Amino acid sequence: MLKREKYLSRIRPYYESDLIKAIAGIRRCGKSTILTQIMEELSKRVSDDQIIFYDFEDFDNEHYIRDPQGFYLDVKNRIAALAGRKAYVFIDEVQYLDRYIPVIASIRSALGASVFVTGSTSTLISGELANKLTGRYVKFTVFPFSYDEVVQFTGHDDEDTLADYLKWGGFPVRFAPSINARTSIQDILSSIIDRDILGRHPGFDSWNFKNFLTYILAYTSNVISAGSLSNFISVNEKKISTTTCYQYLEAMCEANLITMPFRFDIRGKEMLKTRRKSYATDPSLVTLQRGSTATFNLGDILETVIYNELISRGYEVHTGKTYKGEIDFVVTNGVERCYIQVAYQLASEDVVEREFNAYSTVKDNWPKYVISMDKPDFSQRGIIHMNVRDFLTGHKKLAIEP
Repeated sequence: MLKREKYLSRIRPYYESDLIKAIAGIRRCGKSTILTQIMEELSKRVSDDQIIFYDFEDFDNEHYIRDPQGFYLDVKNRIAALAGRKAYVFIDEVQYLDRYIPVIASIRSALGASVFVTGSTSTLISGELANKLTGRYVKFTVFPFSYDEVVQFTGHDDEDTLADYLKWGGFPVRFAPSINARTSIQDILSSIIDRDILGRHPGFDSWNFKNFLTYILAYTSNVISAGSLSNFISVNEKKISTTTCYQYLEAMCEANLITMPFRFDIRGKEMLKTRRKSYATDPSLVTLQRGSTATFNLGDILETVIYNELISRGYEVHTGKTYKGEIDFVVTNGVERCYIQVAYQLASEDVVEREFNAYSTVKDNWPKYVISMDKPDFSQRGIIHMNVRDFLTGHKKLAIEP
């Protein structure tokens, strides 16, 4: 079992905190494993009965799903039996429990437990009910294995390993022995569609939505605009409205299938809500829609991988708008900033000029990078070139820490 240290290192300082620890992420990305690893760490210094665990995908707990009061009473009784010793309550896939937010709020406040929860939707701890928890929770978003985690798990770091990652991504299940990558990822996607999207939005037209999902995932890292949605609508046999398309996008974001960062106007230093891009949470989701032998638009997949890597490291990431064009990423840690351009290969002088010249109107002194598959160092004019494997494995780091 790979220890997910990049996440554990952020969660560990909160083990004793009274803040609710909410761990969110796409289905089958490894959230349950992280819970297990936290429990293993705690078991080295607390008694087994102080660690209270529920999995709401386990049939043994199904009777509690529609009985939050009964669930709360069970937790309360188990904590009472500790006779004043601290309880650590872990709830896996908490979103299945009716009225889960007031329940976990009460476990935290009335029972004094340290509470850890996971959920497969980005709306975990959000909405009107979350007002009760303002300032009382901390949220961590988990992704499938990053490339560096794949290297740690497999022991391989070479061009073939990276090529495989760009195609089939990092869902942990696909690294099990005798597992077919396409079949395992398709099963995950089908479960997300059926349970996390159509199950939560019964009014969606299933055929329309699945066609829309294919379109959005296949065109990862592309701008989502009224025009692009019109293109989809024009080729779709069953006409649907732009409003419905935006509802589909929101549902895909909720299920952690995609992320849509805001654009940042570098010159005006303000957020823009138009012409946002969408990024698939794992490259395998793109491969399923494009076909496993697809070799087109590899730059889009690489841009997606870089975006997910930055987010998983804890950076805040936006796409950038300049006076003349766009910068792929504006990366911040809340105080400092850097800029990143992504290119699959700097295959000609024209491509080199295009990628490096994207910074021509950016007059500030924050660090600027171009990341590509190329091994030769193309750094110039104060702009740093980085090989993608060096970046993904951490052999070369950005000037700002997350």
